[in-house]
Amino acid sequence: MVAGLSLFCFASHAQNLITVQNGNTPAFYSSLDSAILHSQNGDTIYLPGGTFPLNVSINKRLHIIGVGHNPDSTLATGKTQINGNLSLINEASNGSCIGVIISAQIISGANISNYLVKRCHVSGGLSIEFTGINWSFIENIIQGGIWNTNNPASNCFFFNNIINAFTSYAGNGFTSSVFKNNIFLYPGYCNYGCVAPIKADASIFENNIFISLSYTLSLVTNSALNNNLFVEHNPGCSECWGSNNIETQPQSSIFVNQTGNSFSYDHDYHLQATCPGKNAGKDGTDIGIYGGAFPWKEGSVPPNPHIQFQDVSAGTDQNGNLNVNIKVSAQDR
Repeated sequence: MVAGLSLFCFASHAQNLITVQNGNTPAFYSSLDSAILHSQNGDTIYLPGGTFPLNVSINKRLHIIGVGHNPDSTLATGKTQINGNLSLINEASNGSCIGVIISAQIISGANISNYLVKRCHVSGGLSIEFTGINWSFIENIIQGGIWNTNNPASNCFFFNNIINAFTSYAGNGFTSSVFKNNIFLYPGYCNYGCVAPIKADASIFENNIFISLSYTLSLVTNSALNNNLFVEHNPGCSECWGSNNIETQPQSSIFVNQTGNSFSYDHDYHLQATCPGKNAGKDGTDIGIYGGAFPWKEGSVPPNPHIQFQDVSAGTDQNGNLNVNIKVSAQDR
């Protein structure tokens, strides 16, 4: 009986251990700070469900993988949340962060490039010195502000994100970047200065949905606009060109279930059957997050095998056996 109890206590504790994978050799840590400090360039850090304070910067190429952020898909594991800024410096290029909630910002020092953020919920926005290039944001929820300092972000790729963030006229924005199949929820307005859903120059916008009623693209210049859907009549892009854009589309006629200008897990961002954005993307798929090359995955779970169900008995049976029932699903992408 004592051995069985010890096994149960170990199993409960192990669920919160962080695994650092270096080749075929794993190591285990109880804190994210410790895992980062002891990891080597190129390691993968696997975070279980739980909340993990982060107080150190990442100064090496690391791949951070959580279990997801959607409440409906993390019932068995719990959500993975990083409390603090994801701060990238020095040699952090070519790394990635997948399947976590970032409670604060993604902050980057200079010359960080080729970084992937996928299926994350970034609550505090982006604060990045984009002298580096080629960042990719795929199937994320991005909230807060986007504050690019010193130089515009160049050659960045935003695919199939829900962007509930804002950019001010004082920010540097993006240049030579690509925005495809995103939903931009933030309302634009101009008072003493302009605030808009995004700021960009010499970029490509295709198959996006813009909910704003005014000044939607007031901070976008010299860019190509194709097959986007706008609630606003005149999105206000300066020196822009393109075709097959849909304007003056009532917000209530776009999504199956969505209201206001804020993100909610309770909303359904599929297009209504009668929405003109159905099959109207440049590639023939839906405008919005369910079309394009990276259609939104229900549940937003990361691509590694995912625990769908787990049931661990509170104690052992009369033979000292601990009953464990775990269902794991392999991911197709």
